[in-house]
Amino acid sequence: MRVRFAPSPTGFLHIGNARTAVCNYVIAKKTGATYVLRIEDTDMERSSLESEKSILEDLRWLGIRWDEGPDAGGDLGPYRQSERFDIYRTYTEKLLAQGKAYHCYCSPEELEAGRRSATSEGRPFVYPGTCRNLSETQRRNFETQGRRPTVRFLVPDGETIAINDHVKGRVVFASENIGGDFIIVRSDGTPIYNYIVTIDDTLMKITHVIRGEDHLPNTPKQVLIARALGLPEPEYAHLALVLGPDRAKLSKRHGITSVEMYRREGYLPEALVNYLSMLGWATESGEEIIPFEEIVRQIELEHLARSAAVFDFVKLRWMNGNYIRSADPGRITDLCIPYLEEAGFDTASFPRPWLEKVIDLVRGNCEVLSDVTKFAPPFLAEVMEPDAEADAMLREDDSKKIIAEAQRLLSGELNEDNFSTELVNRIKAGTGLKGKKLFHPVRALLTGSLAGPELDLAIPLIGYKKCRARAEFIKEKYLG
Repeated sequence: MRVRFAPSPTGFLHIGNARTAVCNYVIAKKTGATYVLRIEDTDMERSSLESEKSILEDLRWLGIRWDEGPDAGGDLGPYRQSERFDIYRTYTEKLLAQGKAYHCYCSPEELEAGRRSATSEGRPFVYPGTCRNLSETQRRNFETQGRRPTVRFLVPDGETIAINDHVKGRVVFASENIGGDFIIVRSDGTPIYNYIVTIDDTLMKITHVIRGEDHLPNTPKQVLIARALGLPEPEYAHLALVLGPDRAKLSKRHGITSVEMYRREGYLPEALVNYLSMLGWATESGEEIIPFEEIVRQIELEHLARSAAVFDFVKLRWMNGNYIRSADPGRITDLCIPYLEEAGFDTASFPRPWLEKVIDLVRGNCEVLSDVTKFAPPFLAEVMEPDAEADAMLREDDSKKIIAEAQRLLSGELNEDNFSTELVNRIKAGTGLKGKKLFHPVRALLTGSLAGPELDLAIPLIGYKKCRARAEFIKEKYLG
């Protein structure tokens, strides 16, 4: 068994395409299949090596490893379509020689006029076969006019194309419903996707094409091309579409749509792989957070949902938070340091064991790694300017009692040996306040926020000197 993932290097790796890459990888791991990476870069204007490099980096970050590809090599390459044009030309000449394709001299303006006419009549445009049976004289006249021909595939009349899709079940197409003879080579000589993907899948011995449902309309054209060339047809599995929460096509207006942005935001690859694997599929037990090995064991193409899956950004953040909390503390510290450095903290100036304790504590509040810049600063900065909610809290009369008492205690009665265990209780005794009226102002005073880890765990890590400095800063700010 051989599967493939074939991205176009025209931008960042879209999360929908990442889901296809992950699904192919899971199936490859389950079956022992060879995983082929093919770069479909025939769009010369939009394709770039920078985009290809970015896509490969994102795939590696997700944990996907391919057996054959542009960087891994293999016996059935080249693995970039731009390096295979001579191969495609040979097959084009074969189709032309056998009368299964022909040169089309219709101008873009003529074709557009046909489309407008079809639209005005409320029918789909079907190419009428204008150039199917041109004489040699007609061809020469067109060439004398400077017309550069495309190559069209001659769609046979009355042919039925049936596939037994591993996800969709049996799907049947009629040749008269695919839009007439279609272009396989543009007038500039570059071949069309539907054409060359058929050739590549055959020559690379792909046995199972696992891809998005949006490619289903391409399938009858690819099957007809394979039949015309006498090539074997792969098996197909078309994955249901991934939609936004409003059930519209997933786009930037819904949220992050590229793997690169998920990486930058601070998602863990194992969380993203877990979530993408579960789109349109459920485990035997109903569990949603499961290790990759268990996903491989349980998943079956035939059990994937046929209806569209909705991308739940909230659930993904929740899942990622669970992975952050269960990961190795040292690893999470390493991953959080760049975010803290970008926020202006010199993390090398803090003892590593202490920094690891801080991040281990605050990761309980983090859904993405970048959240560390919200919850770690109270431990790293000397003083904390209260945020809006904390500022409002500290202006209340009861809070002012707490500010005065905390500053008094930290200026003399308490010291480094006993402050962390006694501070809150002594403030409670001195002010008579308790519950939220006690804990919220104390948190606001010491951390500048009303959110964060448990105070009894946070205070020892903040330390006596910072607590004292903050009490003095807050007293000066609110009491004068």
